[in-house]
Amino acid sequence: MPDNFFEKHDFSIGMFVVGIAVIMFIMFGAGVLCPLVILTLQTLWGEFTPEEFGLLFVSSALIMTLSIVIPNILIIRGRPKAVKVNQINIYFQLVCYSLLLLTFEHENKWFFLCFVIFPLLANWLMASAKYQAFLAYYEAIRKDPAGFRRSIEKMHE
Repeated sequence: MPDNFFEKHDFSIGMFVVGIAVIMFIMFGAGVLCPLVILTLQTLWGEFTPEEFGLLFVSSALIMTLSIVIPNILIIRGRPKAVKVNQINIYFQLVCYSLLLLTFEHENKWFFLCFVIFPLLANWLMASAKYQAFLAYYEAIRKDPAGFRRSIEKMHE
């Protein structure tokens, strides 16, 4: 498997940059989305007390953080099937941004909704060859760590 990785993928720093960028774009998109959803709910249902607002904000931020961190830890541990959770998270963000387009009432509506670019960029990068190499790298390390290290040493000789 390690030799197979080097035959199929371009081993470069770019694959790590893309992998980290995907995680960051998902986090940025979710970070903006949580308060926007709460503000929209506040517009639809009436003013929240500070305790209600804080509880909604903390719980939504916790859910989004866990739904981002856990799958990406699994990916770095060599479990590429966790990418499906990232895809679901991205699609959820896109659906929420689409609904916010219809329901969000604020003077800076278009500024806040331009943050939809983050899940779109994450989705675009996840389809790239560099992201697939990022996934394959960690999967190859998990399957045969010693063989993978030998392959890297051979590559640098």
